[in-house]
Amino acid sequence: MSQSMSRRALWMQKIADQISHSLTERIADGTLSPGDYAGSRDDLAAEFITSGSVVDRAIEALVDEGCLVEGPDGGFVVAEPMGGENAFELPKGETLADVRAILEMRLGLEAVGAALAAERRTDAQLDVIRLAKEAYEQAAKRGEGAAQADFRFHHAIAAASGNQYLSDLLNHLGPLLIPRMRLSMPRGPEAGRDEHLQRSVRQHRAIYDKIEAKDSDNARILMREHLLSALELIDTMSVD
Repeated sequence: MSQSMSRRALWMQKIADQISHSLTERIADGTLSPGDYAGSRDDLAAEFITSGSVVDRAIEALVDEGCLVEGPDGGFVVAEPMGGENAFELPKGETLADVRAILEMRLGLEAVGAALAAERRTDAQLDVIRLAKEAYEQAAKRGEGAAQADFRFHHAIAAASGNQYLSDLLNHLGPLLIPRMRLSMPRGPEAGRDEHLQRSVRQHRAIYDKIEAKDSDNARILMREHLLSALELIDTMSVD
């Protein structure tokens, strides 16, 4: 009997993960935008042909990850980007020294966060990190929006760390975390800018791979190397 219940519980969790994955995909590809209605408990149970208790598991995970919030009618809507509607507004009076100081602070915090994410992440959280990684790759190809996508990648890892203080810190600092949001790339050849972006793409992939493999030691090392690369980058950047 207990073995049967265990199989049933595993099956219910699998369906809940499928619901979370499906809704996360819709948010990532723009089918659902911030403020859009994602559905009520009953709506989602009917759509995915499952029970309300399974939907509750999926919704709880997405609310915890900051993807959904409860609406006034009891349904759920897509959350606004972290930090509110001005999350990516460029601050004034920025300097290279400001960015360097922030990056130095991030070296220790986010390296530990990546290690914790590798140890603690759920499958749903891994999906969020993967989608953020892919969004960054697409933004790098387009040549626009990479800074915002970069922030979402780093925030997704912090959320998966299970350390609320780390996640809250990234939310609070918002755009100050990403050098390219405050400073412009040097006015050199296009190839130079592409090289920096592609290196970052490769580093994001490597970090994701270690988190997926639950390799906390190498996740920590690669995140630190990634941020050290950003420190090197700001030495070639100039204030807009």
